[in-house]
Amino acid sequence: MAFVFQSRAERGALTPVSGGKNVLSQREIDKLDAEIRQIRSDTSGSLFWLKLAGVFVTVGAAVGGYLLGQTRTTRERAEAEQRIAGQRQDFERRQNVDATYQAIVQELSSDSALLRVASAVKLGKLLESPPVEWHVTADRSRELSDLTKQVLAASLAIETEPKVLKALTIAIALHAAGTEAGDLSGLDLSGAHATDAYWARINFANADFYKADLSSASFRGAGLEGAQFREASLRDAVLAGATCAGTNFKLSDLRGADLSGADLRGANFEDVKVFGVNLSGAQVGENPECRVDISSEGDGSERMPAADWLRAS
Repeated sequence: MAFVFQSRAERGALTPVSGGKNVLSQREIDKLDAEIRQIRSDTSGSLFWLKLAGVFVTVGAAVGGYLLGQTRTTRERAEAEQRIAGQRQDFERRQNVDATYQAIVQELSSDSALLRVASAVKLGKLLESPPVEWHVTADRSRELSDLTKQVLAASLAIETEPKVLKALTIAIALHAAGTEAGDLSGLDLSGAHATDAYWARINFANADFYKADLSSASFRGAGLEGAQFREASLRDAVLAGATCAGTNFKLSDLRGADLSGADLRGANFEDVKVFGVNLSGAQVGENPECRVDISSEGDGSERMPAADWLRAS
């Protein structure tokens, strides 16, 4: 194509001379004519406009590239600043939430029983759901929920005022909206003063109730799989329909307790005081071999194998 274009460009470049006369002078004229055309093309003709278009394209591309790069840089800088501002805002919000939460917890150590009750109620509401104004994430909400359960459990072991203890047992049993019962599995409730607590249908799987006072408490239908009640007081407690598979009742006081319909398979009753226990309809099987205290006073004066007691009951 280059040869074709060159051939077309050279066609007619030379003026034909007849008879061989004045060939040199005619070629001089052709040369001058070609130079004039070149000059005109460079100054105002097609070559001039081609060069001008090249200049515009080059400058336009440079300016456009600069503006595009500048826009992208500006956008990235704005996004980075916005991200940093968001992180700063989240940090400040978290600090405010932590400060508010700590103020609520500190009320549990107040000398006023009324303030301690108010603190327990507030913490119970946190278990249901954090305030909308806190704008906490789902992970943060679960973290606050776990922390609140631990704080309330520790308060049950420390508090002595009956009214405050009742408020604490109610607060710790509250649960998030949309769930049927609270989840207190694996919680350390050792030494808790929870007499007359209403903890029906709550999941206490693998919870620790070591030396807790749970007299007259209601665990009706609760999940107590693997829970530890070693040396706990469960006198007159209601465990009807509870799941106690693998539960450890060693050295606990179950006198007068209602275990009717409970699942007691694999439960350990070593040295448990069992006078007056209601076992009607309870499921038993593969319970560890041990002896139970069947004396009314729980003084160990009357004992019998746990297997015989379970069958007789």
